[in-house]
Amino acid sequence: MKFSEASELDKKHVFQTYRRTPLMLDRGAGVYVYDDSGNRYLDFVTGLAVNALGHCNKRVAAAISAQARRLSHVSNLYYTEPMLRLAGRLTSLSGMDKAFFCNSGAEANEAAIKLVRRFHSEVLNDGRHEIICFKNSFHGRTLMTLTATGQDVYKKGFDPLAPGFKHAIFNDIDSVEKAITKKTAAIMIEPVQGEAGIYPASPKFMRGLAALRNKHGIQLIFDEVQCGMGRTGTWFAFEHYRVRPDAVTLAKPIGGGLPLGVMMARGKLAEGFAPGAHATTFGGGPVACAAANAFLDEVEEKKLLVNVKTTGERITADVEKLRRSGLGIREVRGKGLMLAVELENDIAADAAAFFMQNGVLINAIRSNIIRILPPFIIEKKHAGEFTRLLEEFLRARASSEKEK
Repeated sequence: MKFSEASELDKKHVFQTYRRTPLMLDRGAGVYVYDDSGNRYLDFVTGLAVNALGHCNKRVAAAISAQARRLSHVSNLYYTEPMLRLAGRLTSLSGMDKAFFCNSGAEANEAAIKLVRRFHSEVLNDGRHEIICFKNSFHGRTLMTLTATGQDVYKKGFDPLAPGFKHAIFNDIDSVEKAITKKTAAIMIEPVQGEAGIYPASPKFMRGLAALRNKHGIQLIFDEVQCGMGRTGTWFAFEHYRVRPDAVTLAKPIGGGLPLGVMMARGKLAEGFAPGAHATTFGGGPVACAAANAFLDEVEEKKLLVNVKTTGERITADVEKLRRSGLGIREVRGKGLMLAVELENDIAADAAAFFMQNGVLINAIRSNIIRILPPFIIEKKHAGEFTRLLEEFLRARASSEKEK
């Protein structure tokens, strides 16, 4: 199918909820995707942090194929080995006690909110139900997670929203403490705010949240849907801060490209659900869990977390050099291979178009912010291609401005 046909079919048959890039992708291999004309693109978007192993990883593809031929789906009324094996591995890696499997990050966050509320209602019987979230946060598009999200642009037209949420200022511990009342059940935070434009929490702030948890007897929920599972150079972003949450949510790369979300909890909070309290038809399915186990195997065997850390540091250092040269870069920030380049002018969309014309896909997440989420398998030459094109684009813009 060619782009012209795809565009017409999309307009005719699909809800127009996306501003799609005018590009028809046909196949992928490793760090590259190919369009309907066979043109190759270095993929630094990776399905928005999903394809951490690149496209069509052989180990993951083989695991999916083998499991689909053996047992593709059964109800969660029965035991399956892939799910139980995955639960054991993830709880061991995270220090959590129990896992709940679903199909997306929004579902995982919804499960965490429900767990905390039920824990306070049915276990502690203390009536606490409010969740403190943060301005500019993003937790999903269900009505509950949309309310938790701290960006009004996503909420327009969906009133009335779910009650019981407050929004404090990210990296401002005083604003959090002021928001805590006798009704507060938990604090929910992305250790690295993703959709806001890649803003990491400060270590001091995260330690402050842990202190408030201990002081007030509330729970900490870490939304690691985008920043978890190796994206920042450690399995979990919270490892950078040495602060362990009471619950953590995952999705994006964990399914190896298939829909899979996970909510994990520890301690007494992990006893907050009972049979029938929460459920999902497809969550923890054999095929998705087989893919997730293969994803973990690949990252561990090939020591990809080391590559995420070192390559991320290399890109950050190279972009920082460009910033110091006065090419119109305000800041480069992030952790591992979850990075943003904030520009001095509102030209991020122009940059994304330039990159695409030159065979690289990036994401203009704000009018002046470029987000890159490269696969864990990128090499030095791929990182160099990004910084080379960024410099070329910025120099061309600077030259054009001088001529005006």
